[in-house]
Amino acid sequence: MNNKFNQRLRYFGIIIIILFMILAGRLFYLQILSGEEYQKLANGNRIHVREIKAPRGKIKTKDGKILVSNRLAYTVSILPRKTNNKLETILERLSQFLDVEVSKLKAKVKKNVNNKSVVLKRDISQKELVILEENKNELPGVIINKVPVRDYVYGRLGSHILGYVGEISANQLKRYKDLGYEVNDIIGKTGLELEYEQYLRGEDGKKQVEVNNLGQKKQTLGIKQPTSGNDLILNIDFELQKIVQKHLEAELKKLQNEAKKDDRIKEPPTGGAVIALNPNTGEVLALTSIPNYDLSLFSGGISSKDWKRLNNNPQRPLLNRAIGRAPPSGSVFKLVTGTAAIEELEVTADSEFYDPGYYQVGDVKFKNWLTGGQGRLDFIDAIAFSNNTVFYKLGHQLYKKDKTLLQKYARKYRLGKKTGVDLPNEKKGLVPGPSWRKENFTKQINQIWLPGYTINLSIGQGNLKTTPIQLVNLVSTIANKGTIYAPQIVDRIVNHQGQIIKDFEPKVMNELSISDSTFEILQAGMEGVTTIGTAGSIFGDLPFAVAGKTGTAQTSSNRSNHAWFAGYAPVDNPQISIVVFIEYGSSSGNTLPVARQIFEDYLVDKEKDGEAEGNDSKPKEKENNI
Repeated sequence: MNNKFNQRLRYFGIIIIILFMILAGRLFYLQILSGEEYQKLANGNRIHVREIKAPRGKIKTKDGKILVSNRLAYTVSILPRKTNNKLETILERLSQFLDVEVSKLKAKVKKNVNNKSVVLKRDISQKELVILEENKNELPGVIINKVPVRDYVYGRLGSHILGYVGEISANQLKRYKDLGYEVNDIIGKTGLELEYEQYLRGEDGKKQVEVNNLGQKKQTLGIKQPTSGNDLILNIDFELQKIVQKHLEAELKKLQNEAKKDDRIKEPPTGGAVIALNPNTGEVLALTSIPNYDLSLFSGGISSKDWKRLNNNPQRPLLNRAIGRAPPSGSVFKLVTGTAAIEELEVTADSEFYDPGYYQVGDVKFKNWLTGGQGRLDFIDAIAFSNNTVFYKLGHQLYKKDKTLLQKYARKYRLGKKTGVDLPNEKKGLVPGPSWRKENFTKQINQIWLPGYTINLSIGQGNLKTTPIQLVNLVSTIANKGTIYAPQIVDRIVNHQGQIIKDFEPKVMNELSISDSTFEILQAGMEGVTTIGTAGSIFGDLPFAVAGKTGTAQTSSNRSNHAWFAGYAPVDNPQISIVVFIEYGSSSGNTLPVARQIFEDYLVDKEKDGEAEGNDSKPKEKENNI
């Protein structure tokens, strides 16, 4: 009996020893062999490294006005691994608090492949902030941070120049991944925000924080400060930008109201654009496209409702008509035909023509805009009165000499090519010719470039496509006698310490091998436009001379014509060249009030400023003398 008891006691002792050895072995494994790894895991749950978003660089005008800055805004993020397996429930609650569809929140979390925090909504309202604070203990893994977001100071002013930012798309992520971009990052989408993304983007900082079991910060353990992006200093003149926008908006509104009352107007204008350049450097002094849009909608991420409203608007407010719209130029193109005629056909200012009201080729009559014709006139008058008959004849003579001669002169002025303006999505337009017809038509009969096509092209009709910025470059080239500059919006880039890291010099795209006397004839014709010609009643009482060319481009039988004016001033010392384009604006006459107001406001005010500076200097000299 005792032996059996002792034997059981021995077995029990052995089992206890084995269990003790297993336990000791497990402790040795956990604490000695895997201790470091488990310590890291423990710290990982307790200590987080979080990004500090760097503010993007500011955008300023040449006179120091800040157009785009940054402001701090509350942003809601989530750490999926800290949600205690309640991710779906938490997202449903956040959907209610933040008024965002839960499917969109889930999609954002699904894109997160780096196990980092996921931004769910930027720039939340005070009301949303209060609700989240009141419920934060029931929302494990939810983080509320203050981060910089874009502040577009003047709303709609220059919206097509500045552009906007947004969350990086899948395509952009593929393109920029090697530059360190990640899901959720903010990136330029259009305008200068996109064109100069590499300069505007700053360098993010980091901070090490201790968190509680809900993922909420207890204390900051360490911090690396972010570095702001670089600032853009523009060539844009703040006051001029306001002037061009104000006058174009007012004229469009007036014409749209008139169209409602007048049945003879086929349709009201749908938009327009104005660009002002320094013709001696290519600096863009102002650029506007109407309708425009409120940039502040994009500051913290545009809502679906606002995006649909903008994107589905039939007047296309997101389209930059200054560089992204390419209708025919109408009679502004006669400056190109005139250049070719002077250089190739020995036409002079005194060359005489006769206009019976049409130009006839075979059985086809190409009609002048003035029924009955203008009789006898010289070449300056032909430009001034925009006589179609004369330019039909010249176009036909150029065709007979060489079917592609007129197109060659158009391309010398860089029509059919991008101007090189520092904005994305510029259209290059089209200069149609024999090779274009061969490439774009299948039937052999349609592939032939007939003389009528050149005759139509000579007055800026047919399949010609030109952007407003190409035409302001064209008249700038005539004003400076032959140098084509790339229009430049940004003057220089400055880092956060105020050091210039890039300074943009005028960029010459082409020097035309055309004689000065040719440009002088064109200039005289353009001055005739604003004194005796098609714009003679508008500019006569200004204290300086204006040179310009009007254009009314036909569209289709049931639509209104496009309206154009392109010119520069003062004639004897060109300081500004402009183009005014009104889409479906019926007549070039409707652009003239806008052009006049811009020239007057800019040049008269500039002269007053000059006088004021001169007056300011005189008392100082007297004081010094005293």
